[in-house]
Amino acid sequence: MYNYRKADNAVNIFSIAKRFTKRNVIYVPIKRFIVTIAFCLVALHAYSQVPPSKQSKLVVQLKNAPFNSLALLDYREFHNVAIIGKLIGESKWEFTVPDSITDNSEFMMLIVPHKDTIANAYRQVRFNTQFKNKKNTIVNIGLQEKTTYLNAEYKGKVMFENDNVASFLGRRDTVITGNLICDDFNLSLKNDSSDITVRSIDPYYAWFDGGSNKLPYEDNLQFYIKMAEDYPDSKYLLTSLSQNLSRFKSRQDVKVIYQKFSDKHKNTKWARRIESFLSDKFYNISLINRDTKKIEPVVQDSSKYTLVIFSASWCGPCKEEIPLLKELYKDLKSRFNFTYISMDYEKRVKAFQDVLMKYNIPWRTLYAYKDLERVSDLFSVKSIPRTLLFYPDGHMEVIDVRDKENQKKLYLLK
Repeated sequence: MYNYRKADNAVNIFSIAKRFTKRNVIYVPIKRFIVTIAFCLVALHAYSQVPPSKQSKLVVQLKNAPFNSLALLDYREFHNVAIIGKLIGESKWEFTVPDSITDNSEFMMLIVPHKDTIANAYRQVRFNTQFKNKKNTIVNIGLQEKTTYLNAEYKGKVMFENDNVASFLGRRDTVITGNLICDDFNLSLKNDSSDITVRSIDPYYAWFDGGSNKLPYEDNLQFYIKMAEDYPDSKYLLTSLSQNLSRFKSRQDVKVIYQKFSDKHKNTKWARRIESFLSDKFYNISLINRDTKKIEPVVQDSSKYTLVIFSASWCGPCKEEIPLLKELYKDLKSRFNFTYISMDYEKRVKAFQDVLMKYNIPWRTLYAYKDLERVSDLFSVKSIPRTLLFYPDGHMEVIDVRDKENQKKLYLLK
């Protein structure tokens, strides 16, 4: 399902994680499709063998598992890869994972690579953990070591009817409804700094409002700082921080955490994303103009302020803020340039054009479909709608135009 940042009413555009510790998320208000087709890995790129060099191993022992096949699904950050596990013992599978996946994806999950036709459902694995007096449920896993071992014992299953199974079909830009079985396993943990151990302490690192977390902002912040101090080599913590930058009240808060990490993963895309966020340097990349079909820079006139709004055809909150944007445009267009950047895939461009026509959007639109990952990284676009304000002097800042104080700020800018 799509995870919402409920406080900001924004859609997390790349996360379809089945966290499911509580059924407390809001669905994207778009057309739903009932899944009646059998699961087919043709929709994904399936790998069964990898050259012996540049690879990692994942060995998974699931005692008493009620299935006989298992796949590792890399489904986030524009990836769409399923790796079929090799059965090497009773309820024991081995995965050979290319470093190209290990180095670029920190969020993967274990699924059964075929539809359960008896239950008319898809199946995924969840791990129940208890570590340092904390109980959590983990779906996402990552690979930090060259060989990772997971040992768990079957506990039971939970059926979710009419749930979003889009990720199982290689779809991230829509909601596809079907039945989902979560097979729960009690996971054995070691007192170490392995990826799965660190995740078990906080599977919602840097979310602030993840799971049942009701702590004040400052308490969460101190906890996140302490986690980075205790596990400075954790790629999971660094990655999760990079994907939740907009949840922090200030760049300084992010900087304090980032400085606690070692240099082990400071050369990764995740670290570069954080460093870009900490800097107000603007990279004026060029994208396709909807009307002219030509490549144009995001900021065309540096003598004016520029509001860049990241949106998509399937984003309900994006459409809800259009009346406000049109009001701002009417009042500020003499001093501000407004620009939409569509985060739709190429096949969804027509749907975004329909939105523009329906709402009679008067400002410029650029398409990011040829370079979605780069755009997402450069501008830390992890949820939409997201708006950036570019100043004539070249610096930029994130601004939520739905906030009354920010609206006043825009009107006061000369």
